[in-house]
Amino acid sequence: MQLTPYHVVCPYPDDPEQLLLFATKTGALVVLPVEVFAGLREGLVAKGALEPLTEMGFLVSDPDQERRAVYGYLAEVNRVNPNLTVALILGMECNFACRYCFQGGQKDRAAMSDATADRLVAFIRECFRPGKKKLLLQIYGGEPLLYTKRIISLARQLKPFVEGQGAELVIDIVSNGSLITPQVVDELNQWGLDGIKITIDGPPENHNYFRPFKSGKPSFEIIVRNLNAVRGKTKIRLGGNYTMANYQSFPPVLDLLAAQGLTPDTVELVNFNIVMQVRETAAGNIYRGGCCTVNEPWLQDAALHVREEVFKRGYMIAELGPQPCAVEVEDAFTVHYDGSLYKCVIWAGQKQFRIGDIWQGIDEQYKEIHHLGHWQREEKCRKCVYLPLCFGGCRSMAYQRDGHMANVDCKKEFLDATLEKMLAQDLQYRYGAAAEKS
Repeated sequence: MQLTPYHVVCPYPDDPEQLLLFATKTGALVVLPVEVFAGLREGLVAKGALEPLTEMGFLVSDPDQERRAVYGYLAEVNRVNPNLTVALILGMECNFACRYCFQGGQKDRAAMSDATADRLVAFIRECFRPGKKKLLLQIYGGEPLLYTKRIISLARQLKPFVEGQGAELVIDIVSNGSLITPQVVDELNQWGLDGIKITIDGPPENHNYFRPFKSGKPSFEIIVRNLNAVRGKTKIRLGGNYTMANYQSFPPVLDLLAAQGLTPDTVELVNFNIVMQVRETAAGNIYRGGCCTVNEPWLQDAALHVREEVFKRGYMIAELGPQPCAVEVEDAFTVHYDGSLYKCVIWAGQKQFRIGDIWQGIDEQYKEIHHLGHWQREEKCRKCVYLPLCFGGCRSMAYQRDGHMANVDCKKEFLDATLEKMLAQDLQYRYGAAAEKS
């Protein structure tokens, strides 16, 4: 057995006799003595270490075969994917006026009609092939809780069908948090609600500047009050969008939330991320304060700072590992309120990214427009140890930067600068400085 070509080795913090070994294909992290790692490089495996290191993806029988497996990773995901993931935009009405909203001027009172909803149910049933284990409905808006009746109506029709296939209906809602109540959550829980993701953009003064109500009224206190009211009734996930100017002020908002009852044990995940640049004239928003590449130098310090400060406060962050883009996943798509189909929610309503509709189905020509497998043409991608973490990166980022999606959104510069420190953070905070040792 030999080391996988998709491994990263880093110094163990404060102990020169140990190393951190990370598998980019599996997301596994172990602590190894220096001499054990030296043996692995020579093909010598310590007694008792062969099976666990193989199971975690650190040891493979043939490195070339492992490379071929990674090149075919997305095809394998599509072959065995147990889920059908459908992002739904039920309407464009919203009670917020967020400065960086990618939907911009598209927000109005347009909403899904009864006829479109009926066809949507039929379309999902057609797409939910035998053998699927879950139907994941990710509900967006506008503000999705303005459409609670529609959510329940769809779930009432889909839940018996899905359960009749021996599968499960799971509903996740991405909300601004202003309309959440215990009554709404209790009702949605009956139909498969798994959790609600709420965006909080740092401390009140920053959040209220970027995410006010349409009237200009601040929203922070209302959101926190609502979240406290539904604690324990559903999973709470916190998002947030920072810029170069305000990222240092973001994590302290967690101290304020914890003081008001939203402690780490009541919040499943925190995902503070960058504001993306918006250049969508179709959406009527040209926001220039965000990023169009993860390789902007300030982001290296910002990402590490925000991650560290979130961990310090006891909150959890998504684990490092492969996260295929919806563009590459066949059983994942977005349905707009008018029945048009897209590969990513961020493109809904922009006709140049349309991939079909719920009446005619998916037009396979989208694969050319979205440049599926574009990373396969790039030698730098095929040889990159980070390939399983990236697979060409975010197409929306690439489009904002280049005006098309033909070029990869390479993350190598960012990962070279940050991965070692992120692994050290995981070791300290996620695993309590006790990652599995061999």
